[in-house]
Amino acid sequence: MNILFLPTLSVLLFWCAACAALPFLVLRDRRLARIRKRSLFDKSADQISGLCVIMMLLLAAAVGADVWFHGRMDAVASSLSRPVWLLFAGGECLAAFFVLCSRILGRRRSFAIAGTFLAGAAAALSYLMFLILLWCLLRGEQAPGGMGVPPGADALSILKGLVGQFRDWVFRFRADWTLPALAAGFFCFLAPSAAQTSALLWHLVRRGSDDFGRDYYTFAVGGRARRAAWSGALLLPFAAVLLWVTPPFAAGKAGILPFGNLAPEIMTLLYNMLPLGLPLAVLCCYLPGRSASPLRRKSLIFLAPFMFFTGLFAILVRIWG
Repeated sequence: MNILFLPTLSVLLFWCAACAALPFLVLRDRRLARIRKRSLFDKSADQISGLCVIMMLLLAAAVGADVWFHGRMDAVASSLSRPVWLLFAGGECLAAFFVLCSRILGRRRSFAIAGTFLAGAAAALSYLMFLILLWCLLRGEQAPGGMGVPPGADALSILKGLVGQFRDWVFRFRADWTLPALAAGFFCFLAPSAAQTSALLWHLVRRGSDDFGRDYYTFAVGGRARRAAWSGALLLPFAAVLLWVTPPFAAGKAGILPFGNLAPEIMTLLYNMLPLGLPLAVLCCYLPGRSASPLRRKSLIFLAPFMFFTGLFAILVRIWG
């Protein structure tokens, strides 16, 4: 594990969580456009659909290249569980294929909705696979499928063995379920919060290209900022309890973390204050949502993803420590 491994995991976790929830945001806006007969929701769905295509294609390309060229993540995941890692990579590639098909078949509404739903389902399942690998990596545990594949085994026997290992892996948490349950709640609410934050930033990025008028962006940015703030607020209790039950940061492990050359007292203070990035990210989304002119608070909106990433990185450090 090198000095950039945990920050890279934080970015990958945020990206994968956003991809798992973005297709369902598109379906929500399409449904509201049909029910309320307002084209504003269709415009928002078109923008978020473009973001979904870009993020999923980039993630699938990055993961596929890492698997093909046996990169850093492939080497680490292969030492934990090769089948689960391949399920994650295959799920992301499948989700990217479905979302690209839904984008191409956008004029046929039923095909587009079906493709978006299938992309969201595949991305959600691959997100679950990634969470299993991430948890086992942070806690130093044996992942399901890490026992290897017996020679001459067929696909059905491999699948049955993997299902049995998953069952045993889940049953092991019965003795001490507090930390896994809190982490499961945190990662569950992470997906909508990351998706809403990414969509909020994307509305501002596309403002210069998609000239939908000031009224649309006031409506879209204000509503998206409120939903990002509320989804982030649901994330905060789980983060607070996770910080409560995990031990404080120990400066002895700072050698493989960023800013490891600082004094131990400064390192301890810094890494115990980094979790404040999560409530600051919620505040950066809340203030534009409460403003009558949310476009005037663009600096807060651009700052929110960086605060979110900082707090997420701190949570991963505490779980790992």
